[in-house]
Amino acid sequence: MLMEDLKMKNQRNIFGVLSPTVMAILLLLFAQLFARANIIMTPYLQAVTEKSICVMVESDSTDPITIEYGRTASYGSKATTNSMLSTNTKAETPTYVHRIYLTNLSSGRLYHYRATQDGKTFTKDASFVTAAPAGKPIRFAALADFRNNPTVHEAIAARIKSAKPMFSIYGGDICSNGSYEAFKKEFFLPNELSLSSCVPFFNVPGNHEGWSTNTKAFTQAPISPKYDQGYYSFDYGDVHFVAINNYVSYNENSAQWNFVNKDLSTSNKPWKIVFAHEPAYCAGGHNENKQMINMTIKLFEPNKVDLVIAGHSHFYQHNLVNGIHHLVLGSAGAPLYDPGNAPYVVKSAKVYHYAIIDVDKNKLHITVYKEDGSIIDTIEIEKKASVSSSHSQKLTYAGHFER
Repeated sequence: MLMEDLKMKNQRNIFGVLSPTVMAILLLLFAQLFARANIIMTPYLQAVTEKSICVMVESDSTDPITIEYGRTASYGSKATTNSMLSTNTKAETPTYVHRIYLTNLSSGRLYHYRATQDGKTFTKDASFVTAAPAGKPIRFAALADFRNNPTVHEAIAARIKSAKPMFSIYGGDICSNGSYEAFKKEFFLPNELSLSSCVPFFNVPGNHEGWSTNTKAFTQAPISPKYDQGYYSFDYGDVHFVAINNYVSYNENSAQWNFVNKDLSTSNKPWKIVFAHEPAYCAGGHNENKQMINMTIKLFEPNKVDLVIAGHSHFYQHNLVNGIHHLVLGSAGAPLYDPGNAPYVVKSAKVYHYAIIDVDKNKLHITVYKEDGSIIDTIEIEKKASVSSSHSQKLTYAGHFER
């Protein structure tokens, strides 16, 4: 009995000499040691190809994430974290956005997936479709400038999901700044996560979120010469897409300029679409971008780009310059601006909006909708084999063009 009392007294003395700071550190270490890893947001999709896709999962832990996936909800295959990037938060510890690549998939096929970090707790079943091969028609959504209007953003996200696109193009300013809080409160909303958990999106950074730590953490470009430069390209069906990062140098002979030049000149896809945050041609709002105009004249036009999609100025505008259609899809929630006028303007509207674009080998059809689902504009571009070497287009009727 005496020995037990002495032992307890010694333990009290040991803890008594520890300073409050040391005690706090020890308690934190014990808490972290026994803490359970948590997936803290619905998984979402990036960088889809015919044979692969990247599942993004945010967690409070660096413990590996496991994705179970397969052609049915019985799954059958597994993949684990390939890499991760940490976020920049106001909390003492960051969160971690895991990248899990699902590979050796079949093109144009439906797959189911779910995520777990402890092998016991699983996210809800979700599904996606791999990229369509050449020769197959495709449908995608295009929009930009969500910023800090969750009501409009959520309404548009729900309408896009009901339109059943294969993927989405986001033209930046997906939140009002690059902070963790802005991404979580303004972009990763319930309807957006419901959409992007089954419809992958490709993003280019806007001036508001910038090419920041959190933008890099929460978005993943397809495989390209570098993985962190924010400009890239990919093929989907009969379309070649090029993503421009306006916040990494794109001056003439810069690395990005040379990438775009080589990339466009070597693609043999029937259609070529470029997307960026800042438009080359724009009447009103932030107006024209001289660097983008230079890139358009020297790279896009000679390489027969069909369509350039951008945002930045908060209105809808369809511009036509030297055979290239330039769409300003500038507000899926950002405060609206008054559009201006210029000789190249085909149509403008001061409304919240998004576009659904259908493409096959010979025709590209664009429908632009208001947030309530009513139609603002329709554009149809036909590509005829007999004039495929020509870059001229003619207006055949309002909103319809032949190439």
